[in-house]
Amino acid sequence: MSTIDTTEIQHSATTTLTEAKAFRIATAPQFEEAGAKLMGIKTLLKKIADTFDPHIKRAHDAHKSLVAEKKQHEAPLMEAEGHVKRAMLGFQQEQERIRLAAEAKAQEAARKEREKLVAQAAKAAEKGKTEKAEALQMQAAAVVTPILAPTTPKLAGISTRITYKATVVDKLALIVAVAEGKVPLNAVDVNMPFLNNQARAMRETLAYPGVKVETETGIASRSA
Repeated sequence: MSTIDTTEIQHSATTTLTEAKAFRIATAPQFEEAGAKLMGIKTLLKKIADTFDPHIKRAHDAHKSLVAEKKQHEAPLMEAEGHVKRAMLGFQQEQERIRLAAEAKAQEAARKEREKLVAQAAKAAEKGKTEKAEALQMQAAAVVTPILAPTTPKLAGISTRITYKATVVDKLALIVAVAEGKVPLNAVDVNMPFLNNQARAMRETLAYPGVKVETETGIASRSA
């Protein structure tokens, strides 16, 4: 990129700032002079834009081109990554389904074994076989509810992440809950772009509860 000579522009901008800081308006002619100064500032800003914008555009175009080229090279790898991740997740989920089914089956068998031993202990107690009943009760208490460990191997640098997100299925119900203090106020964001558009359209007639119309007065100028 070629070096941009900004000596004249920098001098003009510095001088303009110094004059603006010292400028005071006490009379109508000075007010008119201030208007002329604003026009001059706008003219200088246009000169700066004309000086830098072509270089900025070239740099921006080069940036966009490189970003697009990078994405083009990344695209097949990102797609490949997605395929591999989905395959791994599918295998992991299937293994978890198998594990849970086997665990449920083993737990059901353990439950039935406990119930059988408890029933046998009760019959033994009815027959006055106290020692046998107590032994059967101890056996029943010793039956362990099995918990099966996951079978999917752990890989270095690979982990499973569970992401939680909220979906609003009833906006009005959420707003009512916020109004009743059941949900924090932060759960609802105020739509400022919408409200600002309404204020610009309706001006002082805007009368939404909890909303106040405010005005800001500024000076606009354009280059000569």
